[in-house]
Amino acid sequence: MAQRIGFCTALLSVWLWSFAAQTQPFLRRAGEVFLVNGNASGLARYGDYLYMVLNESTHPLVVYDIRQPERPRVVRHLQAPGWPMRCRLVAPGWLWTVHGNGEGFFDLTFPDHPKLATDPQAGPLLRHVRRTDFRVHPNFTYTTCAWQNVLYYGTENQATAIYDIAEPNKPKLLAELTDGVPMQLQENYLFLSGKAGLQVYDVANPAQPKLVGRLSPTSDWPFTLRISAVAWEKDRLYVGIRQDLPALFGRGPFAQAQSGLAVFDVRDWQQPRLLGYTWVENTISDITGLACKDGYVFASDASFGLRVYDTRVPERIRQVAADRQGGELSAAVLLPKRRLLVLGQNLSGSTFVVDIADAFRPRLLGYYHHGLRVWGQMASSDDERYVYFQADISRPRPGLSGLFTLDVQDPQHPSLASVVPDVARAYGLACVGQYLYSSGGDIFDLRQPNQPKKLAVRLPASGYQIAHYDNHLYVANFAESSERGQLSILRLQTPTEAEIAGRLDLPLGHRVISMAFLDKRLYLGWAERSGEARRPRGLVIEVDITDPRTPKILRRFDPEKDLQLTGHYCQVWSDSQYLIVGSYHRKIGVYDVSVQNRQPACVALLDDLPSAWWLVGESERLYRICLDRLLVLEYRKR
Repeated sequence: MAQRIGFCTALLSVWLWSFAAQTQPFLRRAGEVFLVNGNASGLARYGDYLYMVLNESTHPLVVYDIRQPERPRVVRHLQAPGWPMRCRLVAPGWLWTVHGNGEGFFDLTFPDHPKLATDPQAGPLLRHVRRTDFRVHPNFTYTTCAWQNVLYYGTENQATAIYDIAEPNKPKLLAELTDGVPMQLQENYLFLSGKAGLQVYDVANPAQPKLVGRLSPTSDWPFTLRISAVAWEKDRLYVGIRQDLPALFGRGPFAQAQSGLAVFDVRDWQQPRLLGYTWVENTISDITGLACKDGYVFASDASFGLRVYDTRVPERIRQVAADRQGGELSAAVLLPKRRLLVLGQNLSGSTFVVDIADAFRPRLLGYYHHGLRVWGQMASSDDERYVYFQADISRPRPGLSGLFTLDVQDPQHPSLASVVPDVARAYGLACVGQYLYSSGGDIFDLRQPNQPKKLAVRLPASGYQIAHYDNHLYVANFAESSERGQLSILRLQTPTEAEIAGRLDLPLGHRVISMAFLDKRLYLGWAERSGEARRPRGLVIEVDITDPRTPKILRRFDPEKDLQLTGHYCQVWSDSQYLIVGSYHRKIGVYDVSVQNRQPACVALLDDLPSAWWLVGESERLYRICLDRLLVLEYRKR
C-alpha cells in the first residue's frame, strides 16, 4: 500500500511539474541570424587568405578564402581586442590588429583559423615593445608598419622613424624620413603619405632607406589620392582615389563621398603612368585599404564591406565580387502575413529581408544597399509588398533625408520603388489606413503604395518617435533647447486633419526610444543622458491615457531597481497581457504591470543577450534587433 501511495505521489508530482511547465510563462532563445556590424577599415593578405577588420564590431576580424580571388569566401568571423581600425602582417605568420583601445596578435600557423596569442611571452617582437616608448593611438593605429625586427613608426611631426627592435625594450633608431608617415610595407618597399603625395622607399637596408619613386597629384587626374589605401604587385601600383559624388537619390553633390581605385604602371618608379581607374557608382563609399592577388584587387569599403576588382586589363577595370559586411542593425518592421522581418541599419545602411517562418532557423533572404542611416520604426503597405523607411545622412554635406519605398515582392531581390526627398528627419513611422505619418511631422498619401505622395499639410507636432492608438497619434519630442521633452497627443479628425488633444511635459532629457500601449496606458522606453557616460541611462515611464486630453504620469520604472535589467536605455513592446522591456545590454524581461499600487512583477527574464537597439514582437514571439544579428525569442503566456 505504501509503495502504491509513493508511486501515485511521484506520478502526481511529475504531472504537476508538467502542467506548471505548460502553464507558467517562460522566455527562451530560439534562433538567430548573424549579420555582423562595424565599418570595414583595413585589409591584409597572407597567401590564399585575406583578413579584413571592422571597426566598432562584435566580431571585427573577417577571414576570407581567396584561392579563387574573383569569388572570395567567408571562412569565419572572429573576435579581436578593441575596435581595430587596421590590420597588418608584422612577421612571418603573425597578423596585428590595432586600435587605441586594444591590440591583437594572431598566429597564422593555420591561416584559415587565426589564433589570438594569449601567452604574454608569445608573438612577434613588436608585441614586446614598450607602449610607453611609442603611442598606440593614433600612431600605431594609422601610421606604423613593422616587419620582424624593424619598426617603421609615424611620428607626431608627420615623419617616419625607423627602429631596430631586436631588443624590444631597447629600440635603436636607425634612420628618419621627414617627408611622410608609413601607410604600407610590402617586401622591400615602404609607402609613405606626405604633403607631396605618395613616396616610395626601398628599405632593403632599413638603416639606409632609398627614395625610389613618388606619386604626386596632377591637374590631369579627375580625382584626389586616398594614400592610406595602397597596394603593389609586380609592376603595378594600386591606390585609392576620391572625388565629389555628383548625385545621390536626386540630391548632391556630396564632397569627396565617392571613392574608387586607380592603377599605375611603375616599371619605372621615377615615372609612374596612369593606366586606368574606376569608381564605386551610385552610392557613398569610403575605400580604406587595398590588397591584391594575381591582378585582382581587394578593397575594404567602410560604407559597404569588401569589393573585388579585376584589374588585369587596367583600361577596363571591373568589379567582379562584393561581400556586404558591417553596418549596425537599428530598425525593423514585421510583415506577419508573409512571415518576414525587414531590418534597417544606422551605419553604412542596407535594408535586409529575413525569413522568420521557423523561429529556430531565421534566414537572410536578400538586401538592398542605400548607404544611409535608418533608425527606429519602419512601416509597410497593407498587402506587405512595400516597406517604408526614412533614411538620412548628415555628412558629407549637404546632407539628405528621404522617405524610401522598397518593393519586397521578391524578398531575395528587394528593389527601390521610389524616394521622396527633402522630408523632415524622423525616427518613427506610423501607418494608418492609406496614410503614413512620420515623427518629423510629414504626412504621406499611400493610395498608390509604390509612390507615396508627400502632402502640403503637416502634423501640428513633431518629435523623435511616433505611435498610433485608438484614432490618436502619440508624438514624443526631443529634449533639445530645454532639459524636458514633451509628449503630444494628436486626434485624427480626418486622415489629413489632426488637432492637438493633449500635451504632457516629460520629466527627463534626451529622447524616447520606443512606445507601447497596454490597457489605456502608454509606456515610454527612454534614453536619458547621464553625465559623461557614453551610453544613456534607461527609464520606463507609464502614462495614463484614459482621457487623451489629460495624460498623466503614473509610474517611473528604473531598469535596475524595478525591472532587474541593466541601467542602459530601454526598448518596450506589449501584447494584450504583458509589458516586455529590453535593455541595450544583455537583458530582456516580461512583466505583469496590471496592479497599479505595486512595482511590476517580473514573470520571465533572460540575461547574456547581445546588445540591441530595437525590439518588435508578435504573440508569444519577440525579435531583438541586436547590433550584429537578429535574435528570435519565444515566450509563453500564462
